[in-house]
Amino acid sequence: MTIGLITCSFGRQYIVHAEGSDYQTVSRAKKTEYVVGDEVELQIINAEQAQIMSLLPRRNLLYRSDQNRSKMIASNLDLIVIVIAVKPNFNVNFLNSCLVAAEASGIDPVIVINKTDLPESNDFANRIITLYQEKLGYQIVSLSATTDCSNLLPYLSGKRSLLIGQSGVGKSTITNQIYPQANTRVGEIAKYENSGCHTTTNATLYKIDHHSELIDCPGLQEFGLFHIELSEAAEYFPEMRPLLGQCKFNNCQHLDEPKCIITDAVKHSRIEEQRYIFYKNLCLRLKTKKNY
Repeated sequence: MTIGLITCSFGRQYIVHAEGSDYQTVSRAKKTEYVVGDEVELQIINAEQAQIMSLLPRRNLLYRSDQNRSKMIASNLDLIVIVIAVKPNFNVNFLNSCLVAAEASGIDPVIVINKTDLPESNDFANRIITLYQEKLGYQIVSLSATTDCSNLLPYLSGKRSLLIGQSGVGKSTITNQIYPQANTRVGEIAKYENSGCHTTTNATLYKIDHHSELIDCPGLQEFGLFHIELSEAAEYFPEMRPLLGQCKFNNCQHLDEPKCIITDAVKHSRIEEQRYIFYKNLCLRLKTKKNY
């Protein structure tokens, strides 16, 4: 049996790279869903086609979810690169959601502040760095993707990294700077449209070098977290973790319970109010979620 790597997906059809070749594949198991980054066992049919026989164990899986369904994004990741910019319309809740999802999946995140060439980006970048790097300990890279992305490369070296962000923040520009053949690769993938596949992919994997891979996915407008368990939510906030277990009540949800060490820390500015409001709203949403 041949082992392959899913590098692109079109609904229930996939491109799998195996033994130096790309194969258009379908899954034998109708109920099994696959995602870019998955390693699978293949049965080769001919020079262009193969059938997925089984899924190999995943190290991790990143996905987002709303009240009604979950959406897998990518698997077997080493790094999540969250791209933000002052324009268009920075959404701090999107950033916080991505960070929580990374924490919940056990995947290291790095925040990329793009478009630093814009005059209004200076104050924006300083605010982000002060909170997310200096106070919370997240790694941050500042760059202008239209001119130079070289300071991001050391973070990507030797890793499988996922590039994620809202539409318009410059993800495609970053991808093309790091992997100039990306547009050619998109054209190669588009040939599968003639086979009835949709060319709007969930994600596409690019091999930067022998040891590094970059997965680019379409821009998102929101990142739902309904797959998070309410009882575990506070664990995914690094500023809260050292304080957990110190509240008066063992089952404290850190919302409106008396003698809560988390709300006390917010009151005394040891936890950023913006982050706590996000946590509180997340918990309130999770209380309304349906079982998948």
